[in-house]
Amino acid sequence: MEKVFVEVLNMGLTATWVVLAVLAVRALCHKAPKSLIVGLWALVGLRLVCPFLAESILSLIPSAEIVSPEILLAERPSIHTGVTMLNSTVNPYLSEHLAPGYSVSGAPTPGASANPMQIIAFVASIVWIAGMVIMFAYSITSYLWLRHKVKVSLCYRDNIYFCDGIATPFVFGVIKPRIYLPSGMSEAQMDSVIAHETAHLKRKDHWWKTIAFFLLSVYWFHPLLWISYLLFSRDMERACDERVVREMETEARKNYAEALVACSLQKRMMLACPLAFGEVGVKNRVKSVLNYKKPAFWIVAVTVVAGIAVAICFLTNPISESKESDRLTDMFGITIVGNDGTTSMIGGADGPTAILVGSETEASIRYLRKQYPQYFDLDTSEGLEVYVWQLAGNSYSCGLLSGKESRAIAEKTEGIRTDLWRLQSVTVTEMKLILADYGISKEEVKIIPHHMPHSSYLNVEAAENPEGYQKKLEALFWGEED
Repeated sequence: MEKVFVEVLNMGLTATWVVLAVLAVRALCHKAPKSLIVGLWALVGLRLVCPFLAESILSLIPSAEIVSPEILLAERPSIHTGVTMLNSTVNPYLSEHLAPGYSVSGAPTPGASANPMQIIAFVASIVWIAGMVIMFAYSITSYLWLRHKVKVSLCYRDNIYFCDGIATPFVFGVIKPRIYLPSGMSEAQMDSVIAHETAHLKRKDHWWKTIAFFLLSVYWFHPLLWISYLLFSRDMERACDERVVREMETEARKNYAEALVACSLQKRMMLACPLAFGEVGVKNRVKSVLNYKKPAFWIVAVTVVAGIAVAICFLTNPISESKESDRLTDMFGITIVGNDGTTSMIGGADGPTAILVGSETEASIRYLRKQYPQYFDLDTSEGLEVYVWQLAGNSYSCGLLSGKESRAIAEKTEGIRTDLWRLQSVTVTEMKLILADYGISKEEVKIIPHHMPHSSYLNVEAAENPEGYQKKLEALFWGEED
């Protein structure tokens, strides 16, 4: 269940970019036909229901998998948002507080067997399921309550019914929908209401709104999707208004607007899916009805082009780098690298050797360049300094500085390097790849034990035997043990 939740979480997070794109087009093309705007919301729905989408170089989605399923068992939990600044802010915290051997609060628990990320994912999945149950229960309760309200009704004609127990007209039902009107409506109001609700049925809005509410129930934890559902409902109502009034004369539009106001003054119905006339955004709808003008062709064309652009750029995933080298690195804790595409080896003391050649090594370096660009643009004239700090019993993170930059920091802070916590955190195996890409000798690289100011890990070994600990860290990189 935790893996299902992680998958849903990823789909919801990536859908955020589609929502933002649709909101932008909606704001810029506010004079476009609302039927086209409603179509844009369908792109959000597609992103939410399609777990597999094509990859494209035109994709503007920064990352299709922000939270990897492997995070549940990872020694060093991290997210990959595709935004370097966000990664560098969040990942050090995750590595510090949610690494195996730590409690959720960040306190070291050497004897603990449970991974904090597994606990968090389990609790989150339970909360997610509970939220869905509440949403579906609300929907079913609303349906049964409304069905009871319209149980006694009188057929006016076809699928149109009068009912004494309701105050607002609406469409009810999915398979065989009916239009229910409150008894006592005037003839002028009734004609406007029937025209509007009939437009809903022709557009199949009773299906689309039900699907939208179902998706909202699954992704209830996403605040932007609540906003999307509200705006989708408003755009749907305005699309029906436009469909009804586009052939009306001025006087008929006034009657339609009066019917909107009259129905909006009735008791509001807080229900999940019924399409109620005069229920949402009445003020703006009245203005739109009275001032309706057929949109210019260029507005329609721009909106269509914008919709196609959103589909191409946000319904596709970015082209992924080869992850084979990363999987082997995670599995074995050691790798073979070569920035010229050939085979070369970095030894190590933390696991067996995995052999990567050719394009695999190139892909791994490209991935690291993309994730940590600041580490590939360092001055190497005075060597490189690798700062290594421990997160748990057998979990390490690293940061890299050029010798020149390191000395500048020392001079600025009088030797107290308290601002080294700003270093981008990478794993030991990732640091091996980075160092290998520079192609400098081992003698030009200095491995320095470091304790992060915000770390709660008590490194007794480093305090009791500094020389032995230094050699241990060097062995992680160069594979030399006494």
